[in-house]
Amino acid sequence: MAADGDRSREWRLGETSLMLGDRSLMMGILNVTPDSFSDGGRYDAVEPATRQALRLLEQGAAMVDVGGESTRPGFEPVSEKEEIRRVVPVIQAVLQRDPSAILSIDTSKAPVAAAAIEAGARIVNDVWGFQSDVEIASVAAQCGTGVALMRNGRGGGEGGSILEKVKRSWATSVEIALKAGVREEAIVLDPGIGFGTTRQEDLEIMRGLAELGAFGFPLLLGTSRKRITAMPLGLPVESRLPATVATTVAGIAAGVDVFRVHDVAENLRASLLADLIYRGGQLDG
Repeated sequence: MAADGDRSREWRLGETSLMLGDRSLMMGILNVTPDSFSDGGRYDAVEPATRQALRLLEQGAAMVDVGGESTRPGFEPVSEKEEIRRVVPVIQAVLQRDPSAILSIDTSKAPVAAAAIEAGARIVNDVWGFQSDVEIASVAAQCGTGVALMRNGRGGGEGGSILEKVKRSWATSVEIALKAGVREEAIVLDPGIGFGTTRQEDLEIMRGLAELGAFGFPLLLGTSRKRITAMPLGLPVESRLPATVATTVAGIAAGVDVFRVHDVAENLRASLLADLIYRGGQLDG
């Protein structure tokens, strides 16, 4: 989306906010799990996880998304108690080292969200868009956090085009959030690339991002190292960075504001030029 007007708006995160529209923001991924599809087991202890979070922030991440349960296809669910045990010490350790860090909790469980927020998380990122455990919406509303609501196609039972499915799911998620008391300016939406979608549907979502942006809320895009970035060559996970960057640039062109990525430095570097091209920025000097 070419910048032909002021797109600036705030993403409210309780007492603070992030400005959206003028530049792309990177949400660094931190999986505190033994079984995530890309980096499972690398950061499943407090010290290496803390170091990685600080590294992502140093590379330019606007926030770090901490997850204690894998959401890859075929993942093994973990208990609320175990998820809390994994994420809370990491959130506390990161904030002890960098009190200004903005941390997000990647969970669909209300008790996990509550514990993470108490530890200092300021965003709730729910891959079920508040439709799995509706109490999580009340937790986010009462604590005043920002929220990221994703459309999850693993539930099935929907007809129509993939863009219609995404918008219907978002409408339900937003209704749940607003009824619970979440402020509109606290909400960003994620179309759910790779969650119960086919390869063709993932491409259609990418092509339809500008249309999805017209839904009325800022967008978050999470394609990093996913199946879509393997196409069309069938690339292994370790070779998907260039394709991930390509999806980031495509997202910027379509008006996406937030990108959930493993490789912050590389995606941010590409976004700086893409922002100049598509958001109408100016070079200094």
